[in-house]
Order: sequence, then C-alpha cells, then structure tokens
Amino acid sequence: MELKTLHKKYPNKTAFITGAGSGLGLAFAKLLAENNWTLHLSDINITSLENNSSLFQKAKEVYNYTLDVSNKEQYAQVQQQVLANIESLDLLINNAGIGDGLLFKDYPIEKWEKMIEVNLMGTYYGCHFFTPQLLKQQKGLILNVGSSAGFMNAPGMSAYSVSKAAVYSLSETLYHELKLKNIHVSVLTPTFFKTNIMENASSKVFKGFAEKQMKYSKTNADEVARITLEQASKGKFQIIHPTDARQKFFYKKWLPKLVEKQYFKMMQKLSQFS
Repeated sequence: MELKTLHKKYPNKTAFITGAGSGLGLAFAKLLAENNWTLHLSDINITSLENNSSLFQKAKEVYNYTLDVSNKEQYAQVQQQVLANIESLDLLINNAGIGDGLLFKDYPIEKWEKMIEVNLMGTYYGCHFFTPQLLKQQKGLILNVGSSAGFMNAPGMSAYSVSKAAVYSLSETLYHELKLKNIHVSVLTPTFFKTNIMENASSKVFKGFAEKQMKYSKTNADEVARITLEQASKGKFQIIHPTDARQKFFYKKWLPKLVEKQYFKMMQKLSQFS
C-alpha cells in the first residue's frame, strides 16, 4: 500500500526505527520497505533483523544496528552511525518497549527501573539524539509508541502504565515545542494486538490475560502500522487504535465510575492470586 501523504511530505523517505526485529516495529519496517524507503533498523537482538531481511527487499537501502534503547552510550554510538549514513532523516519511530504486569506490592524495584529505562528513557533517548538533526533540517516526523495503558491505569499495570503515560506527556510537550519548526510529533496509544511484548511477563495471570486480549483482537500489527503512518502523516497527534482503544478512551473520559467498577471487580479476582 502506497503512503501518498507521507511521501508527499517526506520525499527523501529515510527512517530510523527501534525494536524493528518483531511485532509493530517489524510491521512499520515492512510497510516502509514496500514503499522503497531507506531503512535504519535497530533491535536489541540484531539476529531478528537479519532473519527478516527478505521482508525488506523492496527497500532502497537497509542498515541494521544492535541497540539496547536503555543504554545511553550505545544509543549515542548508533546515532553517530546513522547520521554518518544519511543526508536527512524524515521519520523517527520510537517503538522499542517491554510489557509486564504484577500488583504494585509484589513488583520488584529492579523491574520497575527496567520498565522506565526501556519504555520511557528509550523513547527519550531517541528524541534527544535525533531532534537536533530534525531541527537542522527544519523538517521531520517523530512517532512515539505509547499505550492505552497510559490513560487507563488498570490494577497490576503500575510500572507499565506509568512508563507509557510518561511517553504520552513527553510526546505532547514535543508536539507543541517542535510544531513551529515544521517537525510533527505523534503518539500511538493502542490496546493489545498480537505481538511478543509480554513474553517475559512476571506473572502467569497477567501474561494469560494479555495473551487472551491478543487472541481475540480484531486487528494486527500490519494494520496498526498502516493506520498509524496514515494518520501521523496527516498531522494527527494522538492516534487511538484499534476500536476498543477508542472505546476505552471514551469510557475513561466520560464514564469514569463505570471504569472504576470494572477495575474493582478485576482487583477482586486478582486478590485471589496474591
């Protein structure tokens, strides 16, 4: 599928994507490759990028980087490598992230710190290291991947929700700060769809809940990637997809007592396992 609006705004078609070896990051990479973009792809597991190389054959050029987005020094090195290989950067996708769920009282401080380091600081580092290049160009698009968890704040999701709420706040601030410089910022706030984000979850209960949501999701990563790039290229700030994400946003805003009752029932069930 051709991304006409995106190409009209960014004809150089060069992107940097984190977490591009699987899930949504891979879906973004595949879609841009089909549209003949130059791709700078990073993942903590570079083998996953190499194993998917056949999916990027239509890309103009592909560069792979090993990157732990929570490692500031490593990110700085990757940024230098990327900038050495480009004339301009049109699209920055801060996608890499981890998911987990456990009641606050049971969640280890080390895992809390890791969640913030990857989901928030990893997004921050992407913005920090590449915004100067976008300002120099006076042009570009930043897409940060948040979550509906950032505004729903369900029981057992404290660390994840806090990290994603912070990604939303960072994105909104940058949206206002960079707008006059012709740099657009979008944030995606989806619900669950099929990815491997919960593969290392701390709790079988929360992992099972997430996998059930993914199983019955009516969308997939490819659809989310397409809709996200379409809406971001048209200047949309918060991209809420799929349908149940929009429903949750509506309930939280207009029917908060209903949400509170649902979470009370959820907490009653979770208390049986704690």
